Amino acid sequence: MAKKVHIPVQLIIEHGAIRNFDQTKVYEWLKDSRVLLISGSGKTRTVTEKIENAIGQQASRIEVLSCQNNSLDTINELERQVLEDTPDIIIGIGGGKALDVSKVVGTRSNIPVILFPTAISSDAICSPVAVIKMLNKSTSIGVKMPQAVVIDLDILDSCPPRLMSAGIGDLLSNKTALLDWELAHHAGKEEMNTFSNLMANNAVESFMNVLNHPSPDRSQLMKGAAEALIMSGIAMSIAGSSRPCSGSEHLISHALDYHCGAKALHGEQVAIGVLVAQHLQGKKQEVESLLPYYEKLGLPTHYEDLGYTREEMHRAIRQAPTMRSRYTILNEFTLTDDEIEQILDEVYPQEAKNRYRLTVG
Repeated sequence: MAKKVHIPVQLIIEHGAIRNFDQTKVYEWLKDSRVLLISGSGKTRTVTEKIENAIGQQASRIEVLSCQNNSLDTINELERQVLEDTPDIIIGIGGGKALDVSKVVGTRSNIPVILFPTAISSDAICSPVAVIKMLNKSTSIGVKMPQAVVIDLDILDSCPPRLMSAGIGDLLSNKTALLDWELAHHAGKEEMNTFSNLMANNAVESFMNVLNHPSPDRSQLMKGAAEALIMSGIAMSIAGSSRPCSGSEHLISHALDYHCGAKALHGEQVAIGVLVAQHLQGKKQEVESLLPYYEKLGLPTHYEDLGYTREEMHRAIRQAPTMRSRYTILNEFTLTDDEIEQILDEVYPQEAKNRYRLTVG
């Protein structure tokens, strides 16, 4: 039985995307439209001003609202302002939080959304899921996919390398997430969408092909990572959930957020979680093969490099299965405290510390 899948109508990933925006189909959509820009804070405001100038002659009205965080209070306030004077189109500009908030506001107000990511620190740049803060806890909710995604590689190039590394950490988790999904399917807990599985896996493989190319430059890596993260978002849309890109490794990251203070970027924490997930999935050789890539990409190989203590990492692994109702490799073990300690020793040896540095780009 065929399924209707919502994906962006337009995707633009190029240098000078804002400068050349008036030559695109997306620009044509804005003719005589009332446009609301939802902007992240800090340096994002400069990008927002560039976009405002780029569409000034096309839109009938432009309003700019600021998104300081991804809390439910912020979303409710933005939605209130939107409903008081409803725009025709919302343009979300910024990192993961601003993009997620834009998707939520657009979904709740039934207004189409265009996204201008200023960083690729997670798969929020194009996914049917948004992460919001409710009662100091991060919660994932379903949202409509954006109508278009416009990525200016010149903007990404000016971002801290750490943000791109975090996005790649989020991307690499597809492998462990897909194995967890297969476990859930074989256990009779969930249906498997094989097309979504294929797309999520190919997203990682396509990026690894770029990474393994002789001397890839930063521009190639940025474009390859952006395309792969968007493919991941579409895989989630096909699946109807975040299943193809979120498994036990994400549960560990959520536990670090909720129980240990959220000391690092989402993708960095997920990358640490991937190492535990692969270990439990019996992929110890894959853990070893990943470490050189982690070092090359600037991803952490030890939880202490992110500011977490051994006790906190122990607690995160212990609490991870309780973070949401999702069957993963963690459900196939009843880990004792001694077994968790052994996992920490094997996955994060002393020599894995202090290797957290960027060596590409």
